[in-house]
Amino acid sequence: MGEHRNSGRGRSIAAGPVVVVITIAVLVAAVFGWFQLRDRISDQGVEAADKCVEGSAVLTVAADPDISGPVEQLAARFDATAPVVRDHCVTVQVRATASDAVRTALSAGIDTWDAGALGPRPGLWIPQSSADVEAVTDRGAVDGTPRSLASSPVVLAAPTAVADAVNAAGSSWADLVRLQRDPQALGLSEWGGLRLAVPTGSDTGATTLAVAAIAAGVRGDPTEALTVEQASSRELVSAMSELAVTDTGAAALSTSTTYDALAILENAPGPDAPFHAVPVTEQQLASTDSSTLTAVRPQGATPIADHPAVVLSGDETSTRAAAAFVDFIRQPEGAQTLRDAGFGVDEAEYNGVVAPPSGPVSDALLAVLRNPVLPRRATVLLDVSESMGTTEGGATRLQNTVRALNEQFQRVPDATELGLWSFSEDLDRALPYRIDVPTGPMTVPIGTTPRRAALDSTAASLTPATGSFTYASVLVAYLDAVAGYVPGRDNSVVLITDGPDDSSLSEEELLADLTSAADPARPVAVNIVRIGDNPDASSFADIAARTGGTVDAVPTSDSPDLIDRLGKLLY
Repeated sequence: MGEHRNSGRGRSIAAGPVVVVITIAVLVAAVFGWFQLRDRISDQGVEAADKCVEGSAVLTVAADPDISGPVEQLAARFDATAPVVRDHCVTVQVRATASDAVRTALSAGIDTWDAGALGPRPGLWIPQSSADVEAVTDRGAVDGTPRSLASSPVVLAAPTAVADAVNAAGSSWADLVRLQRDPQALGLSEWGGLRLAVPTGSDTGATTLAVAAIAAGVRGDPTEALTVEQASSRELVSAMSELAVTDTGAAALSTSTTYDALAILENAPGPDAPFHAVPVTEQQLASTDSSTLTAVRPQGATPIADHPAVVLSGDETSTRAAAAFVDFIRQPEGAQTLRDAGFGVDEAEYNGVVAPPSGPVSDALLAVLRNPVLPRRATVLLDVSESMGTTEGGATRLQNTVRALNEQFQRVPDATELGLWSFSEDLDRALPYRIDVPTGPMTVPIGTTPRRAALDSTAASLTPATGSFTYASVLVAYLDAVAGYVPGRDNSVVLITDGPDDSSLSEEELLADLTSAADPARPVAVNIVRIGDNPDASSFADIAARTGGTVDAVPTSDSPDLIDRLGKLLY
């Protein structure tokens, strides 16, 4: 019995430590389990965030076709990193869209974006040039400051012979105006002039940049942005007008794309081709793998297609996603992808960079190319008879006419040839007419006086004389104009008169003499501006008809119609 009790007590004593151990083990397991559960809960929270609790988001990128290929490659790599922006899973969709199409849409306002025509509204735009961005900066569409992603200089694509001639002459962008109009300037007699094509269809940003470089070069400071006032100045209107027509008389401007123009030149690269050069970016030319065309980079400041990254206004997720993708592109691997596509991504060394033109400046330059002020050869034959001393509107008819003429003297292109003759009776000894400024190019001075200044001052010094020997003066001026005929432009005598003819030469004799003097190969028109009532109106109509000219009548010399008529005949 005793042993039995002792044995039970021993077992009870022995079980105590075991219970304690088990209890401790359970507590340890519970604590360990709690930490594991806590970590799992934490991990699940992180995992939930990683799985984008706000859902997915698509960043649409509108990229110029030149750069859309490598941007698509980079978008695929970016998506592979499973990017998350503000708890959204972001993917990038790249659409190749012509820069001018996006520019036009943004100019109308980003909130009016036409998704049916252009696809989803983009959060990031990569145009060809900052010039495209300049056109929309005041529309509230741009978020932040755009920076270049990849660049390519604008060059001329030309056959090797033409490229070598341009390079050998050390030609600048401004020199292209002279090379365009002068068939001898290249020194290639069989080729003629430069014959620069100016395509202005969709996706022709290289044209815009090249034209701006030419205009800035003519202006004298290519790195300074042109103003609309400068683009509309006589100097640049003259230059753009000369650039608009090749040495063959063909219009340089077309509605084709840059690549269409390149294809035409590639297929017809010989001396008889309508065009010998096309403005392109180096990357565009390289992408064609042309075997017949060479890149020509005119001297001086260089126009650059800088392909800026433009974050467009939108919600915060869109703008942050766009910024994240831009940062990804700028990484070394992205930069190499752009280099492999023919772009530059480093700060290139250029002899100055042409300031990109604003939208209004580009519009002004292209407007002249579409409607050039063509150079003429005109001799102004001005009536200074006694009746031109009649007062109209606080000044004499002669003074009003001189004021209207001086406005045109300052506007006409440099390539225009202009002269001033006056007529009355016995102005130059026994002659009824006087050659006040002989007809010649506006760039050729009279002695040491610039021609514009000579025309201005000489016209201002004229005073009314006596009779009006119109017919005799018209005949001599016509004979001189036929002898001095310049091919490829309008040649004319511009008669301005307020009275009938007082000379002994009859209308029949004048018409017969004009017919005898006419040369079909050297056509000269007599264009007439009549001031006030004139009893010889029918005679003037016959003279104009006989020479292929026109007659315009203005009621008074102080009428705006006089300036308008002279502008059409001289400008």
